[in-house]
Amino acid sequence: MVLKQTVEKLWTTSISKRTKDAYDIGFMHFKRYLLLNNVTFTNNLAPVSEEILIYFVAHCQTVLKLHYSTIKLYLCGIRYNYLKENCSDPLELYNGKPLPRLTLILNSVKRSQNQNKRIRLPITFDILEQIIKRLRKGVFSKFIDLMIETASVISFFGFLRCGEITVIKSEHFEPAINLCISDISFTDNIANLHLKQSKTDPFRKGIDIQLHKINSHICPYRVLKRYLEIRKTFISSYQNTDPLFVSIGNLAMERDFFITKIRHVLELCGYNPKNFSGHSFRIGAGTAAGQANIEDHMIKTLGRWSSDCYVRYIRTQPISIKHAQQQLAESINH
Repeated sequence: MVLKQTVEKLWTTSISKRTKDAYDIGFMHFKRYLLLNNVTFTNNLAPVSEEILIYFVAHCQTVLKLHYSTIKLYLCGIRYNYLKENCSDPLELYNGKPLPRLTLILNSVKRSQNQNKRIRLPITFDILEQIIKRLRKGVFSKFIDLMIETASVISFFGFLRCGEITVIKSEHFEPAINLCISDISFTDNIANLHLKQSKTDPFRKGIDIQLHKINSHICPYRVLKRYLEIRKTFISSYQNTDPLFVSIGNLAMERDFFITKIRHVLELCGYNPKNFSGHSFRIGAGTAAGQANIEDHMIKTLGRWSSDCYVRYIRTQPISIKHAQQQLAESINH
């Protein structure tokens, strides 16, 4: 019994929590598709064939309106669940090669979607200024406006991914994984933000991101400190394990909630909201860093990119990060 529980735990931790959530959603859609087509189940699994997978891909594209990358992720979720139940890999032939017809169908989906690839523009410092200016005039409510401002500012200066400050579904929030109040600390005019896990940190070693007090009307240190003070007033619960960013009912801020609010403000500022995504802050920070002539190794340090191995041997001093963040704030004037 103990070994069975251990194996179950090992299965759970074999992939990241975020990936597991995506796999579960994909497998749920797969089972729903099979039920709609009267496919019977045995021990929670149904017989799967290349033909079924091909039609499921078509269903994902035409009915669920999913992108190629999401469809691939859902297929990986199907594989994960079948392997977990000691079944053979449903995406491969007996010799280990990928299913040929499914591969061609996926290539077709990818090709067709690339022809109409969605524009994803950067939110550079000048656009960030317009977002903040509009929020400070009042858009949603006093607390939500400040929360969206804070999330936007630290996303820009911290080169953060949308998934690092939000959750897919609020009920899936886990203090051991997601961003909490306790992950913020202040020392010597520096706000330290601790990420317990990220895309480039699958083994959850954790990383600390410095947000400095800089000479700018948009300062990550000041806005984060103000937000935490206001949060105590507006939200009844203020435990260290509570989500840093919350929406209605003290629930962790969901990705869709954040993106919807940002796009609404962008539209008020005169931009086409469809051209921006939750990743636009990270793209914009990289763009602004290039415009500000920040050195390559510093950009990679700020953005936690690992493309050049030499970066990991560079020990970056806090004063250098502060200078780089000040340059980001001044990039529009260059």
